[in-house]
Amino acid sequence: MSLVGRRDSVDWRAEAGKDKKLSRIGIIDIGSNSVRMVVFASQTRLPIPIFNEKVTCGLGRDLGKTNQLNPEGCDLAIQTLKRFCGMAKEMQIDTLKIIATSAVREADDGKRFAKKIERSFGHKVNILTGSVEAELCAKGVLGANPEADGLLGDMGGGSLELVSLNQGCAGKTTTLPLGHLRISDAVKESGCDADTIIDEHLKKIGWLSDLEQKDFYLVGGIWRAIARIYIQQKDYPIKIIDNLTVDKQDAIAITEVISKLSRSSLKKITSVGRRRIDTLPIATLVLRRIIDKISPKRLIFSSYGIREGKFFEMVPRELMDQDPLISACEYYGFQAGRFSVARDEVFSWVKVIFKDIDPREIRLIEAACLLGDIGWPEHPDYRAIHSFTRVLRLPIAGITHRERVLLALSIYHRYGGDEYGPEITITTKLIDQKDRDLALILGLVLKLAHKLSGGVTGLLIQTKLVKTKNGYLVDFSNKEHLFNTTYVANLLTKINKHIRSIEFC
Repeated sequence: MSLVGRRDSVDWRAEAGKDKKLSRIGIIDIGSNSVRMVVFASQTRLPIPIFNEKVTCGLGRDLGKTNQLNPEGCDLAIQTLKRFCGMAKEMQIDTLKIIATSAVREADDGKRFAKKIERSFGHKVNILTGSVEAELCAKGVLGANPEADGLLGDMGGGSLELVSLNQGCAGKTTTLPLGHLRISDAVKESGCDADTIIDEHLKKIGWLSDLEQKDFYLVGGIWRAIARIYIQQKDYPIKIIDNLTVDKQDAIAITEVISKLSRSSLKKITSVGRRRIDTLPIATLVLRRIIDKISPKRLIFSSYGIREGKFFEMVPRELMDQDPLISACEYYGFQAGRFSVARDEVFSWVKVIFKDIDPREIRLIEAACLLGDIGWPEHPDYRAIHSFTRVLRLPIAGITHRERVLLALSIYHRYGGDEYGPEITITTKLIDQKDRDLALILGLVLKLAHKLSGGVTGLLIQTKLVKTKNGYLVDFSNKEHLFNTTYVANLLTKINKHIRSIEFC
């Protein structure tokens, strides 16, 4: 599914005029290791969490040995659900969904436990089959990255879901008893080492060989912990997990590092929670065996999984058809903007300069246009660097880390940022000179567009950029008294100077 050309989005001004309060969707996920509640603002293309809380209950602890849910885990889960359901009521959540996965699905007393929850709190518990769990996870990843292609792996405490992805479409799925709790139980019960157990299950999945040399998308908190260790070990400049991309050799290297670290050494890694320490070695081993099995081109970590998939399942089709990046940037741009410039006005004006650019980059240009007024509340002396930092860290999807830097750098130049300070220097290691040139030109053109528009709908379209043999000029349409200023002339001269000196298309 191509993102190029997918530019329809919600008119946030119209929506905000109808209702200031976005409706809310609550999802409670009862997993083998933890119970989590997330509340999302709906009426948006992307799940925007307004509440997120997790309690480690350990429902699936010793499940392989007893075939029963852990009694202490059940008690803690009930206490947790009492709080969560009470919070949902107080927060006036429009829709509350409770889903249960591997532990409740496989335990002999799982259905009885689900019925107890329903009687106690008045909400139905949907016990997901393995295939439905895998499909929801795929919906989460594809909702954030509609062009995902390769293998998806979602590792939890009780199971490992594997899904084949083919250019934005989910294919074959399977569920394996390879959650970190289940593997630990299996090692204790069978006396076999973990490698043998993992390989025995993986070799049963014949279609894995079809995905060799493709990307491997990783979902689940335990694998996100591995990503955090990678970020810390490599001194990686962006601390965002979503769409963190690691090549095969670096992935192998980090698995080897983790496998050699003692428990006391793992505890010293500040980016990983204490509760993850005991399960990290097994999760790392599973990862390594999959890498050895399919030899992936890259590992791509995703922050979007089963809960986000459930959210996407409830989102209207017209919203899901939108480009996630463009929709999110329009939302944040509207929230931060001052004036009422029409949604496409700046983009239509700016894109004249970039008509020969790679279509993939057109999305970034539109995104930058939508975020072009995001820095106005900041202090003028810090507007450029604060805007850079904010755009770099926006909770948006459908964007690589390289694209994050390019987008943020464009807004930095839009607000007059010139020289690179330490923070920018570090992050720009993720882009090349061509990207830096593109960001500079885009930022300067955005600066010019906002100056001409005055932030008012209808002014900018009374002008247009015109290409001549000597560069670009602005056609003022006989309204020179509004637009023909020394500032505009000087800025246009600067733009033409840079365009002549660099290759940005």
